[in-house]
Amino acid sequence: MNRATLAPGRLVRRLPISVRLGGTLAVAVLAVLAVLAGLAYWGLGQVLRSEVDRTLVAAADYFSGPRARRDDINEEELGGVQSPEFETQVLARDGRLVSGSGPRFSRVPLLSDAQLATAYRDGALFADVDVPEDDDGPQRALAIPLDRGEVLVVVAELDGVRDAQAGLLRLVLVLAPLAALLAGLAGWRVARQGLRPIARMTADAQAIGAEDLCARLALPSSRDEVHRLGTTLNGLLLRIQEARRRERDFTADASHELRTPLAILRAELELARVRATGDDLIRALDSALEETDRLGHLVDDLLLLARADAGHVTRRMLVDVAEAVDGLLPGFRALADRRGITLTRIGDAVVRADGRALARATANLLDNAIRHAPDGGHVALVIEQRPDGTAISVSDDGPGVPVEERDRLVQRFAQLDRTGTRGGGAGLGLAIVASVAAAHDGRIEVTEGSSGCGLTVTIHLPLAAGADPSGTRPG
Repeated sequence: MNRATLAPGRLVRRLPISVRLGGTLAVAVLAVLAVLAGLAYWGLGQVLRSEVDRTLVAAADYFSGPRARRDDINEEELGGVQSPEFETQVLARDGRLVSGSGPRFSRVPLLSDAQLATAYRDGALFADVDVPEDDDGPQRALAIPLDRGEVLVVVAELDGVRDAQAGLLRLVLVLAPLAALLAGLAGWRVARQGLRPIARMTADAQAIGAEDLCARLALPSSRDEVHRLGTTLNGLLLRIQEARRRERDFTADASHELRTPLAILRAELELARVRATGDDLIRALDSALEETDRLGHLVDDLLLLARADAGHVTRRMLVDVAEAVDGLLPGFRALADRRGITLTRIGDAVVRADGRALARATANLLDNAIRHAPDGGHVALVIEQRPDGTAISVSDDGPGVPVEERDRLVQRFAQLDRTGTRGGGAGLGLAIVASVAAAHDGRIEVTEGSSGCGLTVTIHLPLAAGADPSGTRPG
Protein backbone atom coordinates (compact mmCIF):
# COMPACT_ATOMS: atom_id res chain seq x y z
CA MET A 1 0.00 0.00 0.00
CA ASN A 2 1.61 3.22 -1.12
CA ARG A 3 1.46 6.68 0.40
CA ALA A 4 -1.06 7.89 -2.19
CA THR A 5 -3.49 5.22 -0.96
CA LEU A 6 -2.98 6.17 2.69
CA ALA A 7 -3.26 9.91 2.10
CA PRO A 8 -7.09 10.17 2.12
CA GLY A 9 -7.43 8.13 5.30
CA ARG A 10 -4.71 10.14 7.02
CA LEU A 11 -6.41 13.34 5.90
CA VAL A 12 -9.75 12.19 7.34
CA ARG A 13 -8.11 11.28 10.66
CA ARG A 14 -6.73 14.80 10.94
CA LEU A 15 -10.22 16.32 10.80
CA PRO A 16 -11.92 17.30 14.07
CA ILE A 17 -14.03 14.62 15.72
CA SER A 18 -17.19 16.72 15.32
CA VAL A 19 -16.63 17.02 11.57
CA ARG A 20 -15.94 13.30 11.20
CA LEU A 21 -19.01 12.39 13.24
CA GLY A 22 -21.21 14.77 11.24
CA GLY A 23 -19.86 13.43 7.95
CA THR A 24 -20.31 9.83 9.05
CA LEU A 25 -23.89 10.49 10.10
CA ALA A 26 -24.62 12.25 6.80
CA VAL A 27 -23.21 9.32 4.80
CA ALA A 28 -25.14 6.81 6.95
CA VAL A 29 -28.41 8.71 6.47
CA LEU A 30 -27.76 8.97 2.74
CA ALA A 31 -27.14 5.21 2.54
CA VAL A 32 -30.31 4.41 4.52
CA LEU A 33 -32.36 6.73 2.33
CA ALA A 34 -30.93 5.11 -0.78
CA VAL A 35 -32.00 1.66 0.44
CA LEU A 36 -35.43 2.91 1.46
CA ALA A 37 -35.83 4.71 -1.88
CA GLY A 38 -34.97 1.51 -3.71
CA LEU A 39 -37.53 -0.45 -1.72
CA ALA A 40 -40.13 2.29 -2.23
CA TYR A 41 -39.39 2.37 -5.96
CA TRP A 42 -39.90 -1.39 -6.22
CA GLY A 43 -42.98 -1.42 -3.98
CA LEU A 44 -44.64 1.47 -5.83
CA GLY A 45 -44.07 -0.33 -9.11
CA GLN A 46 -45.61 -3.51 -7.75
CA VAL A 47 -48.67 -1.71 -6.39
CA LEU A 48 -49.27 0.26 -9.57
CA ARG A 49 -48.75 -2.80 -11.77
CA SER A 50 -51.25 -4.69 -9.62
CA GLU A 51 -53.71 -1.85 -10.18
CA VAL A 52 -53.06 -2.03 -13.93
CA ASP A 53 -53.61 -5.79 -13.81
CA ARG A 54 -56.93 -5.26 -12.05
CA THR A 55 -58.09 -2.83 -14.72
CA LEU A 56 -56.92 -5.27 -17.41
CA VAL A 57 -59.14 -7.96 -15.88
CA ALA A 58 -62.11 -5.61 -15.91
CA ALA A 59 -61.36 -4.51 -19.49
CA ALA A 60 -60.92 -8.12 -20.68
CA ASP A 61 -64.20 -9.08 -19.08
CA TYR A 62 -65.88 -6.17 -20.84
CA PHE A 63 -64.31 -6.85 -24.26
CA SER A 64 -65.17 -10.51 -24.11
CA GLY A 65 -68.89 -9.65 -23.77
CA PRO A 66 -71.32 -10.25 -26.61
CA ARG A 67 -71.77 -6.63 -27.73
CA ALA A 68 -68.56 -5.00 -26.49
CA ARG A 69 -67.22 -2.04 -28.44
CA ARG A 70 -63.76 -0.45 -28.08
CA ASP A 71 -65.01 3.11 -27.50
CA ASP A 72 -67.79 2.18 -25.02
CA ILE A 73 -65.59 1.43 -21.99
CA ASN A 74 -67.05 2.87 -18.81
CA GLU A 75 -64.45 3.65 -16.14
CA GLU A 76 -66.95 3.02 -13.36
CA GLU A 77 -67.39 -0.51 -14.65
CA LEU A 78 -63.61 -0.97 -14.31
CA GLY A 79 -63.60 -0.19 -10.62
CA GLY A 80 -63.67 3.58 -10.72
CA VAL A 81 -59.94 3.83 -11.35
CA GLN A 82 -58.52 6.24 -13.90
CA SER A 83 -58.03 3.77 -16.68
CA PRO A 84 -55.12 3.72 -19.11
CA GLU A 85 -55.69 3.48 -22.86
CA PHE A 86 -56.60 -0.08 -23.81
CA GLU A 87 -55.72 -1.81 -27.06
CA THR A 88 -56.78 -5.31 -28.14
CA GLN A 89 -55.70 -8.18 -30.36
CA VAL A 90 -57.50 -11.38 -31.26
CA LEU A 91 -55.24 -14.35 -32.04
CA ALA A 92 -56.15 -17.71 -33.50
CA ARG A 93 -55.20 -20.93 -31.72
CA ASP A 94 -52.25 -21.42 -34.06
CA GLY A 95 -50.90 -17.93 -33.26
CA ARG A 96 -52.22 -16.21 -36.37
CA LEU A 97 -53.31 -12.58 -35.94
CA VAL A 98 -57.08 -12.32 -36.47
CA SER A 99 -57.68 -8.64 -35.72
CA GLY A 100 -56.22 -5.64 -33.88
CA SER A 101 -57.59 -2.39 -32.46
CA GLY A 102 -55.17 -0.12 -34.28
CA PRO A 103 -52.51 -0.02 -36.96
CA ARG A 104 -49.71 -0.97 -34.56
CA PHE A 105 -51.70 -3.91 -33.22
CA SER A 106 -52.77 -5.21 -36.64
CA ARG A 107 -49.31 -6.16 -37.89
CA VAL A 108 -47.70 -8.86 -35.74
CA PRO A 109 -48.97 -11.01 -32.86
CA LEU A 110 -47.93 -9.77 -29.42
CA LEU A 111 -47.75 -13.25 -27.88
CA SER A 112 -45.43 -16.12 -28.66
CA ASP A 113 -46.60 -19.70 -29.21
CA ALA A 114 -45.48 -20.63 -25.69
CA GLN A 115 -47.45 -17.77 -24.19
CA LEU A 116 -50.54 -18.78 -26.21
CA ALA A 117 -50.24 -22.32 -24.93
CA THR A 118 -49.96 -21.07 -21.33
CA ALA A 119 -53.03 -18.86 -21.79
CA TYR A 120 -55.06 -21.87 -23.12
CA ARG A 121 -53.80 -24.12 -20.32
CA ASP A 122 -54.22 -21.71 -17.36
CA GLY A 123 -57.23 -19.77 -18.65
CA ALA A 124 -55.40 -16.41 -18.40
CA LEU A 125 -51.91 -14.98 -18.80
CA PHE A 126 -50.37 -11.69 -17.66
CA ALA A 127 -47.25 -10.70 -19.60
CA ASP A 128 -45.10 -7.71 -20.53
CA VAL A 129 -45.09 -7.35 -24.31
CA ASP A 130 -43.23 -5.14 -26.77
CA VAL A 131 -45.47 -3.15 -29.09
CA PRO A 132 -44.15 -2.27 -32.57
CA GLU A 133 -43.22 1.38 -33.07
CA ASP A 134 -43.42 2.06 -29.33
CA ASP A 135 -40.20 3.31 -27.72
CA ASP A 136 -41.63 3.79 -24.23
CA GLY A 137 -40.81 0.26 -23.17
CA PRO A 138 -42.87 -2.89 -22.57
CA GLN A 139 -46.62 -2.70 -21.98
CA ARG A 140 -48.81 -4.84 -19.82
CA ALA A 141 -51.02 -7.44 -21.50
CA LEU A 142 -53.69 -9.90 -20.38
CA ALA A 143 -54.58 -12.86 -22.61
CA ILE A 144 -57.78 -14.89 -22.03
CA PRO A 145 -59.27 -17.65 -24.25
CA LEU A 146 -62.62 -16.96 -25.92
CA ASP A 147 -65.47 -19.42 -26.46
CA ARG A 148 -64.88 -19.54 -30.19
CA GLY A 149 -61.34 -20.91 -29.81
CA GLU A 150 -59.53 -17.62 -30.11
CA VAL A 151 -57.48 -15.63 -27.59
CA LEU A 152 -58.27 -12.05 -26.63
CA VAL A 153 -55.21 -9.93 -25.73
CA VAL A 154 -55.93 -6.68 -23.87
CA VAL A 155 -52.96 -4.28 -23.67
CA ALA A 156 -52.54 -1.32 -21.28
CA GLU A 157 -49.69 1.18 -21.22
CA LEU A 158 -47.31 1.26 -18.26
CA ASP A 159 -46.41 4.92 -18.74
CA GLY A 160 -48.28 5.87 -15.57
CA VAL A 161 -46.26 3.36 -13.54
CA ARG A 162 -42.98 4.58 -14.98
CA ASP A 163 -43.95 8.22 -14.49
CA ALA A 164 -44.86 7.59 -10.84
CA GLN A 165 -41.56 5.81 -10.23
CA ALA A 166 -39.62 8.57 -11.99
CA GLY A 167 -41.42 11.16 -9.86
CA LEU A 168 -40.46 9.23 -6.72
CA LEU A 169 -36.83 9.16 -7.83
CA ARG A 170 -36.84 12.91 -8.50
CA LEU A 171 -38.30 13.55 -5.08
CA VAL A 172 -35.68 11.32 -3.44
CA LEU A 173 -32.84 12.98 -5.35
CA VAL A 174 -33.99 16.35 -4.05
CA LEU A 175 -34.82 15.41 -0.46
CA ALA A 176 -32.11 12.81 0.25
CA PRO A 177 -29.13 15.22 0.02
CA LEU A 178 -31.05 17.76 2.08
CA ALA A 179 -31.86 15.15 4.73
CA ALA A 180 -28.23 13.97 4.75
CA LEU A 181 -27.03 17.56 5.12
CA LEU A 182 -29.42 18.20 8.01
CA ALA A 183 -28.37 14.95 9.66
CA GLY A 184 -24.69 15.85 9.24
CA LEU A 185 -25.26 19.30 10.75
CA ALA A 186 -27.20 17.77 13.61
CA GLY A 187 -24.42 15.25 14.25
CA TRP A 188 -21.80 18.01 14.11
CA ARG A 189 -23.84 20.12 16.51
CA VAL A 190 -24.34 17.28 18.96
CA ALA A 191 -20.65 16.39 18.79
CA ARG A 192 -19.65 19.99 19.39
CA GLN A 193 -21.96 20.16 22.38
CA GLY A 194 -20.65 16.87 23.72
CA LEU A 195 -17.00 17.84 23.20
CA ARG A 196 -17.36 21.34 24.64
CA PRO A 197 -16.43 20.17 28.18
CA ILE A 198 -13.34 18.50 26.71
CA ALA A 199 -12.44 21.75 24.92
CA ARG A 200 -12.77 23.61 28.22
CA MET A 201 -10.60 21.06 29.99
CA THR A 202 -8.03 21.31 27.16
CA ALA A 203 -7.88 25.10 27.57
CA ASP A 204 -7.53 24.71 31.33
CA ALA A 205 -4.75 22.15 30.88
CA GLN A 206 -2.89 24.44 28.48
CA ALA A 207 -3.10 27.27 31.01
CA ILE A 208 -1.53 25.16 33.76
CA GLY A 209 2.20 25.85 33.87
CA ALA A 210 4.95 23.63 35.21
CA GLU A 211 5.56 26.12 38.01
CA ASP A 212 1.92 26.34 39.10
CA LEU A 213 0.09 23.06 39.48
CA CYS A 214 -2.57 24.36 41.88
CA ALA A 215 -5.17 24.93 39.16
CA ARG A 216 -7.62 22.17 38.26
CA LEU A 217 -9.69 21.29 35.23
CA ALA A 218 -13.30 22.45 35.14
CA LEU A 219 -15.59 19.41 35.38
CA PRO A 220 -18.94 19.15 33.57
CA SER A 221 -22.10 18.80 35.63
CA SER A 222 -23.03 15.52 33.93
CA ARG A 223 -21.74 12.30 35.45
CA ASP A 224 -20.57 10.77 32.20
CA GLU A 225 -17.30 9.61 30.64
CA VAL A 226 -16.07 13.19 30.22
CA HIS A 227 -16.63 13.85 33.93
CA ARG A 228 -14.67 10.70 34.82
CA LEU A 229 -11.86 11.77 32.47
CA GLY A 230 -11.67 15.20 34.12
CA THR A 231 -11.70 13.64 37.59
CA THR A 232 -8.88 11.30 36.62
CA LEU A 233 -6.79 14.16 35.18
CA ASN A 234 -7.36 16.28 38.27
CA GLY A 235 -6.19 13.38 40.40
CA LEU A 236 -3.09 13.12 38.21
CA LEU A 237 -2.42 16.86 38.63
CA LEU A 238 -2.79 16.47 42.39
CA ARG A 239 -0.24 13.64 42.46
CA ILE A 240 2.18 15.62 40.28
CA GLN A 241 1.76 18.67 42.51
CA GLU A 242 2.44 16.57 45.59
CA ALA A 243 5.54 15.05 43.97
CA ARG A 244 6.81 18.54 43.02
CA ARG A 245 6.17 19.77 46.55
CA ARG A 246 8.14 16.88 48.03
CA GLU A 247 10.93 17.55 45.51
CA ARG A 248 11.05 21.26 46.43
CA ASP A 249 10.97 20.50 50.13
CA PHE A 250 13.78 18.00 49.74
CA THR A 251 15.89 20.43 47.70
CA ALA A 252 15.29 23.25 50.16
CA ASP A 253 15.96 21.08 53.21
CA ALA A 254 19.06 19.50 51.69
CA SER A 255 20.42 22.86 50.56
CA HIS A 256 19.77 24.40 53.96
CA GLU A 257 21.34 21.50 55.81
CA LEU A 258 24.41 21.51 53.57
CA ARG A 259 25.22 25.14 54.23
CA THR A 260 26.37 24.52 57.80
CA PRO A 261 28.77 21.63 57.10
CA LEU A 262 30.16 23.50 54.09
CA ALA A 263 30.78 26.57 56.24
CA ILE A 264 32.52 24.42 58.84
CA LEU A 265 34.54 22.67 56.13
CA ARG A 266 35.63 26.00 54.69
CA ALA A 267 36.63 27.30 58.11
CA GLU A 268 38.67 24.16 58.77
CA LEU A 269 40.36 24.43 55.38
CA GLU A 270 41.19 28.09 55.92
CA LEU A 271 42.67 27.27 59.33
CA ALA A 272 44.71 24.46 57.80
CA ARG A 273 45.77 26.82 55.00
CA VAL A 274 47.11 29.33 57.54
CA ARG A 275 49.10 26.67 59.35
CA ALA A 276 50.32 24.83 56.24
CA THR A 277 54.05 25.01 55.37
CA GLY A 278 54.67 22.87 52.28
CA ASP A 279 53.95 24.27 48.83
CA ASP A 280 52.15 21.13 47.70
CA LEU A 281 49.95 21.18 50.77
CA ILE A 282 49.15 24.87 50.25
CA ARG A 283 48.16 24.25 46.64
CA ALA A 284 46.00 21.32 47.67
CA LEU A 285 44.25 23.38 50.32
CA ASP A 286 43.72 26.24 47.84
CA SER A 287 42.11 23.79 45.41
CA ALA A 288 39.95 22.39 48.21
CA LEU A 289 38.88 25.90 49.18
CA GLU A 290 37.98 26.66 45.57
CA GLU A 291 35.87 23.51 45.30
CA THR A 292 34.25 24.35 48.62
CA ASP A 293 33.29 27.75 47.22
CA ARG A 294 31.78 26.05 44.17
CA LEU A 295 29.79 23.73 46.42
CA GLY A 296 28.63 26.69 48.44
CA HIS A 297 27.48 28.51 45.30
CA LEU A 298 25.68 25.36 44.11
CA VAL A 299 23.88 25.01 47.44
CA ASP A 300 22.86 28.68 47.32
CA ASP A 301 21.57 28.20 43.77
CA LEU A 302 19.53 25.17 44.75
CA LEU A 303 18.11 27.00 47.75
CA LEU A 304 17.12 29.98 45.59
CA LEU A 305 15.50 27.68 43.03
CA ALA A 306 13.54 25.95 45.78
CA ARG A 307 12.37 29.33 47.11
CA ALA A 308 11.30 30.43 43.62
CA ASP A 309 9.47 27.17 42.96
CA ALA A 310 7.70 27.41 46.31
CA GLY A 311 6.57 30.96 45.57
CA HIS A 312 8.73 32.53 48.29
CA VAL A 313 10.17 35.05 45.83
CA THR A 314 7.74 37.93 46.18
CA ARG A 315 7.55 41.51 44.94
CA ARG A 316 7.77 43.11 48.32
CA MET A 317 9.53 46.43 47.83
CA LEU A 318 10.65 49.03 45.33
CA VAL A 319 14.15 48.28 44.12
CA ASP A 320 16.46 50.70 42.30
CA VAL A 321 17.98 48.31 39.81
CA ALA A 322 21.04 50.49 39.14
CA GLU A 323 21.79 50.78 42.86
CA ALA A 324 21.39 47.05 43.38
CA VAL A 325 23.62 46.27 40.39
CA ASP A 326 26.27 48.81 41.38
CA GLY A 327 26.81 46.79 44.53
CA LEU A 328 27.72 43.79 42.36
CA LEU A 329 29.91 45.53 39.81
CA PRO A 330 33.15 45.96 41.84
CA GLY A 331 33.64 42.23 42.27
CA PHE A 332 32.73 41.41 38.66
CA ARG A 333 34.82 44.31 37.36
CA ALA A 334 37.86 42.96 39.20
CA LEU A 335 37.19 39.54 37.68
CA ALA A 336 36.86 41.09 34.21
CA ASP A 337 40.03 43.20 34.60
CA ARG A 338 42.13 40.07 35.04
CA ARG A 339 41.40 39.16 31.42
CA GLY A 340 41.22 42.65 29.99
CA ILE A 341 37.42 42.56 29.61
CA THR A 342 35.58 45.90 29.64
CA LEU A 343 32.46 45.88 31.82
CA THR A 344 29.98 48.74 31.35
CA ARG A 345 26.60 49.59 32.80
CA ILE A 346 24.05 52.07 31.42
CA GLY A 347 20.46 52.95 32.23
CA ASP A 348 18.32 52.85 35.32
CA ALA A 349 14.89 51.59 36.40
CA VAL A 350 12.77 51.03 39.47
CA VAL A 351 10.83 47.81 39.99
CA ARG A 352 8.82 46.25 42.76
CA ALA A 353 10.63 42.99 43.31
CA ASP A 354 12.48 40.69 45.65
CA GLY A 355 15.77 42.57 45.81
CA ARG A 356 17.95 39.59 46.78
CA ALA A 357 16.51 37.35 44.07
CA LEU A 358 16.81 40.04 41.40
CA ALA A 359 20.39 40.78 42.41
CA ARG A 360 21.25 37.07 42.28
CA ALA A 361 19.71 36.74 38.81
CA THR A 362 21.69 39.75 37.56
CA ALA A 363 24.87 38.35 39.12
CA ASN A 364 24.33 35.08 37.30
CA LEU A 365 23.98 36.93 33.99
CA LEU A 366 27.20 38.89 34.62
CA ASP A 367 29.10 35.77 35.69
CA ASN A 368 27.90 33.87 32.62
CA ALA A 369 28.83 36.73 30.25
CA ILE A 370 32.32 37.25 31.72
CA ARG A 371 33.11 33.54 31.62
CA HIS A 372 32.20 33.31 27.94
CA ALA A 373 33.62 36.64 26.74
CA PRO A 374 37.04 36.46 25.05
CA ASP A 375 40.15 38.08 26.54
CA GLY A 376 40.03 41.79 25.83
CA GLY A 377 36.30 41.55 25.05
CA HIS A 378 33.35 43.57 26.25
CA VAL A 379 30.40 42.88 28.54
CA ALA A 380 27.53 45.39 28.65
CA LEU A 381 24.77 45.66 31.25
CA VAL A 382 21.80 47.72 29.99
CA ILE A 383 18.84 48.67 32.18
CA GLU A 384 15.76 50.12 30.45
CA GLN A 385 12.50 51.47 31.80
CA ARG A 386 10.08 50.76 28.93
CA PRO A 387 6.40 51.65 28.54
CA ASP A 388 5.44 48.00 28.93
CA GLY A 389 7.83 47.19 31.79
CA THR A 390 11.51 46.91 32.67
CA ALA A 391 14.29 45.17 30.74
CA ILE A 392 17.67 44.15 32.18
CA SER A 393 20.06 42.95 29.44
CA VAL A 394 23.58 41.53 29.68
CA SER A 395 25.55 41.10 26.43
CA ASP A 396 28.91 39.55 25.65
CA ASP A 397 30.95 39.21 22.45
CA GLY A 398 31.82 35.57 22.96
CA PRO A 399 31.19 32.64 20.61
CA GLY A 400 27.42 32.74 21.06
CA VAL A 401 24.96 29.85 20.96
CA PRO A 402 23.17 28.38 17.91
CA VAL A 403 19.51 29.34 17.65
CA GLU A 404 18.30 25.74 17.89
CA GLU A 405 20.11 25.25 21.22
CA ARG A 406 19.10 28.48 22.99
CA ASP A 407 16.00 26.96 24.55
CA ARG A 408 18.22 24.50 26.42
CA LEU A 409 20.09 27.31 28.17
CA VAL A 410 17.29 27.80 30.71
CA GLN A 411 17.01 24.09 31.50
CA ARG A 412 18.40 23.06 34.84
CA PHE A 413 21.83 21.44 34.80
CA ALA A 414 22.04 21.96 31.02
CA GLN A 415 25.57 22.81 29.89
CA LEU A 416 26.37 23.72 26.29
CA ASP A 417 29.81 23.69 24.74
CA ARG A 418 30.65 27.30 23.91
CA THR A 419 34.08 27.67 22.38
CA GLY A 420 36.42 29.65 24.57
CA THR A 421 34.53 29.00 27.81
CA ARG A 422 36.62 29.34 30.92
CA GLY A 423 35.62 27.45 33.99
CA GLY A 424 32.17 26.01 34.28
CA GLY A 425 29.16 26.00 36.55
CA ALA A 426 26.55 23.48 37.47
CA GLY A 427 24.21 24.57 34.69
CA LEU A 428 21.86 26.43 37.03
CA GLY A 429 22.75 30.04 36.22
CA LEU A 430 20.16 30.82 33.54
CA ALA A 431 17.67 28.42 35.12
CA ILE A 432 17.75 30.61 38.23
CA VAL A 433 17.36 33.73 36.09
CA ALA A 434 14.32 32.20 34.37
CA SER A 435 12.79 31.14 37.72
CA VAL A 436 13.26 34.59 39.25
CA ALA A 437 11.74 36.24 36.16
CA ALA A 438 8.78 33.84 36.23
CA ALA A 439 8.26 34.53 39.95
CA HIS A 440 7.84 38.20 39.01
CA ASP A 441 5.44 37.29 36.15
CA GLY A 442 8.22 38.04 33.67
CA ARG A 443 10.33 36.11 31.23
CA ILE A 444 13.84 35.95 29.80
CA GLU A 445 14.85 36.28 26.16
CA VAL A 446 18.03 34.87 24.63
CA THR A 447 19.17 36.58 21.42
CA GLU A 448 22.29 37.24 19.44
CA GLY A 449 24.57 40.01 20.64
CA SER A 450 24.02 43.54 19.36
CA SER A 451 27.38 43.44 17.54
CA GLY A 452 26.37 40.35 15.55
CA CYS A 453 28.30 37.94 17.75
CA GLY A 454 28.08 36.67 21.28
CA LEU A 455 24.89 36.41 23.28
CA THR A 456 22.38 38.78 24.89
CA VAL A 457 20.17 37.60 27.74
CA THR A 458 17.33 39.94 28.74
CA ILE A 459 15.09 39.80 31.79
CA HIS A 460 11.67 41.25 30.92
CA LEU A 461 9.60 42.32 33.89
CA PRO A 462 6.01 43.35 33.07
CA LEU A 463 4.51 46.69 33.94
CA ALA A 464 2.66 45.13 36.87
CA ALA A 465 6.02 44.30 38.42
CA GLY A 466 7.49 47.70 37.73
CA ALA A 467 7.05 51.00 39.48
CA ASP A 468 5.56 54.04 37.87
CA PRO A 469 8.28 55.43 35.59
CA SER A 470 7.16 58.93 36.43
CA GLY A 471 7.57 58.36 40.14
CA THR A 472 10.51 59.37 42.29
CA ARG A 473 13.44 56.99 42.24
CA PRO A 474 15.25 56.34 45.51
CA GLY A 475 18.93 57.19 45.73
